[in-house]
Amino acid sequence: MGRWLGLLALAILIGGLVLDLVVLPRHVTELASARRRLRRWVIVAVAVLIVSSAGDLIARARIMSGGDFSQLTSTLPVVLTRTHFGAIWLARVAALALLGVVSVARSVPFRATALVLSLGVLLTGSLTGHAADWGDASLAVLLDWLHAVAATVWAGGLFGLALTMCRDRGAWSPELVGVVARRFSRLAGYCLLVVVASGIYNAWIQVPTLASLWTTTYGVALLVKICLALVLAFLGALNRYLVVPQLGAGGPRRVFGAAITPGAATVRLSRFVGREVLIAVVVFGCTAVLGESTPKSHASHVSRNADPQGGQARVTMEELHASGGVPEGWMFAPPDGDAGKGREVFARLECFTCHAVAREKFPRPSRPGPALTDVGRHHPAGYLFESVVNPNAVIVEAPGYTGPDGRSIMPDYRDSLSARELIDLVAYLKSLGG
Repeated sequence: MGRWLGLLALAILIGGLVLDLVVLPRHVTELASARRRLRRWVIVAVAVLIVSSAGDLIARARIMSGGDFSQLTSTLPVVLTRTHFGAIWLARVAALALLGVVSVARSVPFRATALVLSLGVLLTGSLTGHAADWGDASLAVLLDWLHAVAATVWAGGLFGLALTMCRDRGAWSPELVGVVARRFSRLAGYCLLVVVASGIYNAWIQVPTLASLWTTTYGVALLVKICLALVLAFLGALNRYLVVPQLGAGGPRRVFGAAITPGAATVRLSRFVGREVLIAVVVFGCTAVLGESTPKSHASHVSRNADPQGGQARVTMEELHASGGVPEGWMFAPPDGDAGKGREVFARLECFTCHAVAREKFPRPSRPGPALTDVGRHHPAGYLFESVVNPNAVIVEAPGYTGPDGRSIMPDYRDSLSARELIDLVAYLKSLGG
């Protein structure tokens, strides 16, 4: 729910600013009330984003503390100072604080600054989402952000039109409605192209098989989102080619044999926009589910369960044999190590040659390999342990993971690490990203 509200607030914020700066004609007295209403909603959206961001931080700290609320006060500083999420979260809050200051201003330069800050806040979502698994400066993050920008401008513009034009359509002349509708229609068309192109790429890297669309939660949510987006595009096409042309000068026109006056076209446009807004709200709900779900590209990691923390398995020998030789739900968990010493092992082995780690003073990677900035957030310690000693146990089909032969490009370190060093190295990797 918190993520969904945050996405809606971002759409209202960005869509409202774009509508004010780009779509609504300037120096038109009939639009003064609409601009005031948009400013109020922008301020509300900033407030909702601040609250939802605080909720995200608490949720992340709760996960790191194992669900123990009594440990939140000690976990929060760790999340903020030692994790990739914390660094991005601090940047997000700083941008929101500046937004709170400039969003109350009426001048165009301040409104433009607010829009730039809003796009920065949107970028923090890409930097802490699934796309960041490919690295902060990756093509995946860029396209995910462009996808989010286009979607929020499109859907947020619809929200802004519903809050202004549809509410005060009696105060707007049909000619003014026509001008605004044509401007927004062109903008929405460009956004649709970006959404489709970036969406195809995102689906390609996150859903490697067609069957994943109906066999995983992530795939089902994506499929529903695609279907709803197609409905939105269809309604937008009806507006653009059948309704908007009736809003010009020249009196009633005929559509499929029926005469449509500009006034009737305004009413019809408002109804279409209202329906599109309802669909867009559900689309953002699907987007929230996607953010909380695990893509098929990472399903193999999650299927190996999370590290069992804070407890010991106690079984009889008969129960152990009956469950296949291991306790039910068992997963290998290495003992606790020293992350500081593990960092020294990481440097000695020159792992930075292939793996980038943000905020660390290692040399830049000179060979292909996945970024490890947030690896501890996505994988349990047992999986990281196995990835070092047996990298071909799980083959991740993605750029930077495999060579031409389809096998992992990870070197063999069995003769280079003692058991103690391996445990410490895994502790360091687990500390990356919290």
